[in-house]
Amino acid sequence: MTLPNVTVRTATEHDAARLAEVHIAAWRATYRGVMTDEYLDGLDVGRASHAWRRNILEPGDGTVHLVVQSGDDVAAFAILGAAPEDADPGTGQLYAINVHPDWWARGLGSVLFAAAEQKFIELGCNRAFLWVEKGNSRAISFYNHRGWLDDGGALEDTRFNPPVSERRHSKVLAPRVVLQRPLVSP
Repeated sequence: MTLPNVTVRTATEHDAARLAEVHIAAWRATYRGVMTDEYLDGLDVGRASHAWRRNILEPGDGTVHLVVQSGDDVAAFAILGAAPEDADPGTGQLYAINVHPDWWARGLGSVLFAAAEQKFIELGCNRAFLWVEKGNSRAISFYNHRGWLDDGGALEDTRFNPPVSERRHSKVLAPRVVLQRPLVSP
């Protein structure tokens, strides 16, 4: 599938409101039945916009916020960076990747994921991991297809009630052939 006018770039504070919309729509579509309806229905774009703006303007050390857009529409985001201090050196973590449901199965997630992998390599990571809700078969299939496999790690995310059971998927990253144009524009 060819996507017209698709770019991946670093998020700016002007993206905050749209990123809140993407985040909430993706979570409501993905986690209904995993998280309570009360929690999902209570997610607020206004509050989330403020959090996004703060996180973009004051990112954690080494944290990168990427967005993918088609035309003028920001359709997805990824948050990545160095893994927590207890991880092996050279390890990165994909903290989040969400695509607005209106853009599912149109190729933008694949474009964004490839850009995230390239960004890990640019950051000096030779391995990366992510956490995925154990029943999220759509995401698990997406990750497995790209070589991010379940490595046996498990956790219960107790920030939610009930806790969300997650599995860790990881991949050894190999530098890619130099591209004629970068995947991420400045």
